[in-house]
Order: sequence, then structure tokens, then C-alpha cells
Amino acid sequence: MIMKRYTKYITILIASVAAFASCSNFDDMNKNPYVLYETNAESFVQPMIYNAEKTIVNSNYSVLSSIMQYVVSTNYENSAQLAYNYVISENYTQNLWSLYNQYGNAQYMLELARKEQNPAMVGVALVMRSFIAHILTDTYGNVPYSKAGLIALQGDKFEYTTPYDRQKDIYTDLLRSLEEANASFAKAEEMVETGALADDNFNAMCDFMYDGDVEKWRRFGNSLYLRLLMRVSLKVNEESGGIVSLGEEYGDINVIAKINEIYDCYLSGSGTYPVMRGLEDSARVEFKSTDSALYTPFYSTTSGNWKSMAACSTLVDKMIISYSSATEDTESIWDPRYFRMFTKAKGAPTQIMREDMREYFEEQLSSAGNSLIGRYPSGVYTGTHIGDLKMDATYAIMNYDELLFIFAEAGVRNWIPMGQKAYKDLYLEANRQSILQWQVGWETATDYYTASSPAVINFLDYLDNEFDYNKALETIMRQKYVAMFWVGVESWADYRRTGYPILKTNGPAAENRGILPTRLRYPATEAFQNAKWHTEALNDWLGGENNMQTDVWWASTAESQALRRLGRQ
Repeated sequence: MIMKRYTKYITILIASVAAFASCSNFDDMNKNPYVLYETNAESFVQPMIYNAEKTIVNSNYSVLSSIMQYVVSTNYENSAQLAYNYVISENYTQNLWSLYNQYGNAQYMLELARKEQNPAMVGVALVMRSFIAHILTDTYGNVPYSKAGLIALQGDKFEYTTPYDRQKDIYTDLLRSLEEANASFAKAEEMVETGALADDNFNAMCDFMYDGDVEKWRRFGNSLYLRLLMRVSLKVNEESGGIVSLGEEYGDINVIAKINEIYDCYLSGSGTYPVMRGLEDSARVEFKSTDSALYTPFYSTTSGNWKSMAACSTLVDKMIISYSSATEDTESIWDPRYFRMFTKAKGAPTQIMREDMREYFEEQLSSAGNSLIGRYPSGVYTGTHIGDLKMDATYAIMNYDELLFIFAEAGVRNWIPMGQKAYKDLYLEANRQSILQWQVGWETATDYYTASSPAVINFLDYLDNEFDYNKALETIMRQKYVAMFWVGVESWADYRRTGYPILKTNGPAAENRGILPTRLRYPATEAFQNAKWHTEALNDWLGGENNMQTDVWWASTAESQALRRLGRQ
């Protein structure tokens, strides 16, 4: 991957220097609305997607992984904020709010693409805007949306405050935007076929994720559409029988029917909504530890801070499983992904008192005095582990396996008529693809796994044999939870949407009334920078308090709330 990029730099540097320069200075564009810039739409893609994913990955490290019981902090300082106990500091809550910088860039890119009359870039801009916006609203609930990110487009009128939109309205427009994106990509393809457009692809130097391949962007856009359709499915079914009105141009859609339509396109490999077809289509953002323009999110994170995050037993117990067999009283099956995520095979409990955590770690030592608790990997290890989560070459926006998990869930719910064998096969293939995704980039390593490796076959055989059709939905969501490790806000969103996996949330040290946070608080800066609209938002749906116990719109279903209560019993 690194050599590929260096070759690309050398071979097309001269032809793309202007575009690359505009990309490299991209962060200044929304900071000074008085300056006029000469640029084109495609130059926005790489810096926007890089900076957005860098923000999201940092939030996974600092708060989201702790909330979702992937890790616990071993920082014993009295002043330490322990997110796994739901003590979430202000700098954590405002981190994802900074995505508004990239949301404004997406708005500006969309305006440029329309002026250029370039439907391919209109599609890319709509996909990026929808991706960024769904992270914002899934994190905070009602947020600025329809009037947000427009400072650079206001001309001589500068309005820096903006109202908050209700999440239901935001999602309606997100679905509409992704319909428009798909239609724009289709229009670009038609224009190429008729000769009206020479090429719908764009400069690869402005897109290190897909190298300017618009067909891959279209597949990503429709896969994101599927994610968001599933996100709202339970709530929309409860409220309106599955119908969402997307306005005059796209009319009413039935969410379940649309999921079926996308599934048919997946099966046939053709149709109106092409989606990801394999690992090569996964949306993963490239980072480097050797290039200041692409520095990894944890380039400056000290070794001590990095290693302070320990594996949580909630996740470990789902990945290293003890069971009875015909030949042995107890055997263990290892998830092949585990040693890409952590260094050792034990986890620590969550939501316990600080002194109890310290005591637990003091007890978990080998005969040589080394800790037995897994930590985030940094650097290449020999023996049981390879990997470098700290300096990974790519981090995921959306992996291919997510589609398969979504289709499997839809099959279990009988939204897609497919039968038990079909949804079980999708579930097993989703796990296979997730495992193989973690092997990408380690092809020359001793412990590199392929689909035919015994470790992979044995683990999938275990999942096959242990599949419980009476608990099929819980089984699928439990493994999807593992697969969504460090993929945006997905595991947190799935938990709030479905109630799975069942997580204990009321341990002795748990704050927030023993409720796993339903949202993050609005940043304190909103109270004075956007005072009028912030106060209105608090009073509109949060009862006047910027709390972490009120469900966002799509999570406020009877099914989800009942299952989440089990974790507090």
C-alpha cells in the first residue's frame, strides 16, 4: 500500500500539483469566509474524508470504545475521567461536534459540484455530507442540519447561529440525499456513455480511499443508504407502517421494501442500487506515520496513554470462548480477530470502583510478574499476535461485512423473505469477511490468515454449530458488535436501536443512573455561541437538561427500551 502511494505521487505529481495544493490548504476554507478561493469540487474529497475519519477514530479511542465495553481505562489518577463508568468530560463530548468543520466543507463542495454541472461530484458530495451528518445526529440527537455549514455560502450576510433540526426530519433528508446521490451517479454514467462527459472518475490524488473511482463511491453511497434505512426501520414501522415521505421528486418510500430492493441488487450484482461486492469496496481511510499530510490519529499519543486502555471482559468473553466438547471437558475457541485488537487473552471488568480495578490488575500477573490483561497493540508482535492498531494503515468508515449483517438481520425479522438457511449463511459469511478484513495489509506476516486457514475454519464451524435459531437475532447482533469494533458509532447505534448485545450497565461505579449513555451532551460552547437555539433544543426534547438518558428518535422503540432495561436488572 505504501509503495503504491509513493509511485502514485511520483507519476502524477506534475499533472496534479494545483489540485493537491488546494487540498493541502483545505482546512482554512471555512475559517475565513472573507477570502475567495479558486478550486474545484474534487479537491475537497481527500482532506475532508481524512479529517472526518481522524476525528471519529479519536472518539473511538477516547470514549466510544469505553462506553461500548470494548475497553476499560487503567488510568488511576484521581482526576482521570473514566468513560466506561459514564463520567464523560467536556473535551470528549465536543470532539465529534468538530465534524461541523467537515460538514461545512461538504456543503461548499456540493455547491461547487452543482456549479460545475458535474453529477459525479454532486453524488460524492451528497454521500460525504450524509455520512458526516448521520454521525452528528446519531451522537447528539437533534442537531443543526438544514441551516448548518453555510457560512462560506452566505456572501455578505454572515449568520453564525443556526437552529437545531429534529432527528426525524434530518433522517428524512438523509435518505432523500442518498437517493439523489445514486441518481446523480447514474446520470454521470449516462453522460459518459453518450459522450457528454469524457470521464466520470476524478483525480486519484484527491481521493486516497477509492482513487477517484466513482463506481466505488456509488457502491459506498448505496451501502450507507442501507445502513441508514436499517437505523430508522424499527421506529418508522412503529410510527407509520414503514413509510417515509422523501418529497415531491422521490415520493413516499417503504423502508422495508427499499431494503428488499437493495438486497435484490446485491444478489444480482446489478440493478438501480449497486452496493459493495467485497473487501475491495470497503470504505477505509488511509493514514501514514511518515507523511505529515496523512498522519495517523495517534501519531502524538504517548505509549503510556495508549497502553492505559485494557481489553474489557465483555468483549473478551465473546471472542475467546470456553465450551464443552465430546473429547474434552473444556476447550477454547479463539476469534482470529482478537490478537489484531489486543495483545493478551484476558480482559478487565467494567463499571467497578477505582480501587477494585487497581486490585484486579495487581492480581492478574504471570509468574514473571507481567500483566495478563490485553492492551491495544502498537507495533508488530511475534507469537500469538500481529498488528498495529495505533499506526494502522487504514481505519474503517464502513466495511463490506456490515452489509451482510444487515441483510441477515432483515432475514431474521422476515423483512426479506429468505428462510433460515439463507440468513444463517449471510451471518457466517459476514463473520468470515470481517475476519479477512483484519488480515488486509498483513499478507507477509507469519500469522496471516486466509479463508482456508484452520483458525478461520474452526471458528466459523463453531459459530455454525452453536447458532441458535430461537435466539437468531441476538446471535447475529452479538457477532455484529464484535465486527463493528472501531467502526464509527455503529455498535453504539445498534445497541440503542435493538437493545443488543445485552450489556450490564449498572455496575457499582456506573454513573448516569446506570444507563448506558443514549447520546452525548451538546458541547458547553453551544450555550453561549448559539444560545437561543441551544436553549430551544434543550426545552424541545430534553426536558430542559442536557442529559445522557433521553433516547434519540430512532432508538425510542418499545423493543429496544425493554431489552436495554435488562442490563440494569
